[in-house]
Amino acid sequence: MISSKPAEAILDHDHLEDVDGAIYVAVGNRHLPNAAVAYLKYVPTARRTLWCRGGTCFERVVRRYGASYVLGAVRGLQEEVYDPSLGVTVPIVRFSRVRTVYRPRERLAEVLRRPRDPVELDVAEAYAVLRSCSGVSPGSVGVDGSVLVGIHNPEVSDVDLVVYGCRDSVEVATTAHQAFGRLPAEVEVRRLRAMSEVYGLPPEVMATISPPYKRLYLAGRREVNIMFSADTPGRYGERVLVPLAVAEALIEVEGGDCRSLYYPGEARVSKTIDLRVERSLAQVAPPPGGVGLVLNYESLYSYVLFRGGTVRARGVLALDRTSDTLVLVVGTREAWSYVVPKDLTEPS
Repeated sequence: MISSKPAEAILDHDHLEDVDGAIYVAVGNRHLPNAAVAYLKYVPTARRTLWCRGGTCFERVVRRYGASYVLGAVRGLQEEVYDPSLGVTVPIVRFSRVRTVYRPRERLAEVLRRPRDPVELDVAEAYAVLRSCSGVSPGSVGVDGSVLVGIHNPEVSDVDLVVYGCRDSVEVATTAHQAFGRLPAEVEVRRLRAMSEVYGLPPEVMATISPPYKRLYLAGRREVNIMFSADTPGRYGERVLVPLAVAEALIEVEGGDCRSLYYPGEARVSKTIDLRVERSLAQVAPPPGGVGLVLNYESLYSYVLFRGGTVRARGVLALDRTSDTLVLVVGTREAWSYVVPKDLTEPS
């Protein structure tokens, strides 16, 4: 059994700046005892860029999202270690190298007290709109992205908000889209085409599964995205996965669970209708029985799992040694993954 309390209370979306000035984004709420699982997003540069703070500017390492793309972009630029609790390598930043931790809720409180530019004014307005439509608790929202670390640019920066805790996450996920506008149609078309290239799914499928709390529009002038996180750190090693095979499953998912909105998302499976093993990853064959849990590392698929129902999913089939449960892990670089409603055209 691998088990340890986190050395630092790092939550998903926290940003960490190392001693060289590089900025990382924490992934999830469970971290190694001596390091945070995090990907490198910005590195300091001598040239002028869109993202600057004082006299220091930053190059953006990750320019597109999608788990496999992010991990590919940072490979070779930061340290990776084998994580025995997941059975794969993960990107990290060691706590001994971290000099500053940026926390979204603390930063939002600072912005609300004294917004200093058009982006921060829009952050305050988006927060007010969110509270008016959902009744979210005042201390349950933070600001993410370039605003969090103070390198935002009024011309290009979006407003990224993080909602913490189960009750508020569910409320916001089901109501936020009613209070904001949508992106212009031509912008949405371009976005869906770009996402289709990243995820390998047709644009019409992307349009159907895209979460309604993403790509919102504030007063016709700035994009707003909403993300979710548990509000407490997890315990490293409470789940130990052994990857077994690449597989596709037709499953019935229990909807309405706030954990499916988090990162990684967790969705309980009530019934496995069909399970097809495509390629073995270990000498041990998967045990008989159905999938008990979907573990999702791709936020695009979170709303499909949150809605629940019958879905078709492809990913890495793993055995959780702590519970003897079969887990279908989606959104990793080990296999092309997807989660789509059953009634959509089968991915190809």
